[in-house]
Amino acid sequence: MPFAEILGQDRAVAFLRSAWRTGRLSQAYCFAGPAGVGKRTAALALAQAINCLAAGNAASQATADACGRCAACRKIAAGNHPDVIEVRPEEKTVITIDQIREVAARASLRAYEGRAKVWILDPADQMQEPAANAFLKTLEEPAGVSLFILVTATPSALLPTILSRCQEVRFDPLGEGHLRDLLARHGRPPEAAALAGGSAARALALDVAEAHARRDRIVQEVWDALGSLPAVLERADDLGSDRPAFEAALEILAGYTRDMVVAKIAGGAVPLVHRDCGADVARLAARYPVGAILNVFEAQVAAQRALARRANPRFTAERMLLRMRDAVGRGQPACVPRTGREGSHGPHGSG
Repeated sequence: MPFAEILGQDRAVAFLRSAWRTGRLSQAYCFAGPAGVGKRTAALALAQAINCLAAGNAASQATADACGRCAACRKIAAGNHPDVIEVRPEEKTVITIDQIREVAARASLRAYEGRAKVWILDPADQMQEPAANAFLKTLEEPAGVSLFILVTATPSALLPTILSRCQEVRFDPLGEGHLRDLLARHGRPPEAAALAGGSAARALALDVAEAHARRDRIVQEVWDALGSLPAVLERADDLGSDRPAFEAALEILAGYTRDMVVAKIAGGAVPLVHRDCGADVARLAARYPVGAILNVFEAQVAAQRALARRANPRFTAERMLLRMRDAVGRGQPACVPRTGREGSHGPHGSG
């Protein structure tokens, strides 16, 4: 996919095009931003621009982009170009030192077909510590024929010494308008745009009904647990047992709490993320002062940051829930509406 086809990342694309057009590409880049917003796609687009067979013609020079049609572009898109190598975690867990040793051994070799070798490490934050140290040595011994692109949603998890040797390119969450257009092109329901957290990949994969049910369950269980210390500790054990699931739950909780603040302060003037259950959000928000809700939100954001630093998920969950409990009042039941649907009334419906 050439740069011209990348959705909603105009700033990052303009930066990369300018670097390519002016001959000022760095040896190493860190493409940082949320999952599913186009970082890997942009890495492949840059690899295409560098190795495109039409790169010398006037149209390519004017746009600083690949043609997307030549043999090199097609090979890169298909994942079988010998000079564009993706380094991914083995068995979906970690990038090992053996993988990085292979990168180091081949990085100084001349390109087989293209202008330069492009190495894409995705996600780069999954390098084991020995692998990260070995990769740092590779960066310290620059190979003029290789360009490295580190793709990550959590740049803080990378070694600072690696980050300092990379040019960081930020990728932003996609706007709802972009996501709705994307969903329409794929025949998917537009409601997924509000729940996708700015991620195209998530929007396309999302089952809206399932996402609503999962959201309702997570919010219900966490807020209900604040009523007693044993329940808090039990919920912390559950959340902390699965890091990826905890990260996903935190995104839901923070979005819901953000909506509570909006409902408390702005009423209907600012759109909610969870529009389908706006009445439930407003009822829960009405039970607490805005300062308490903001403290809950800060506890959730702090937990997100801690997980990004690879903190222990069990301790992170416990600390977050205790802070939330302190914020809303010790021992006070949260009384969360149990339906999660606009206009319906559960056991706590009218408060």
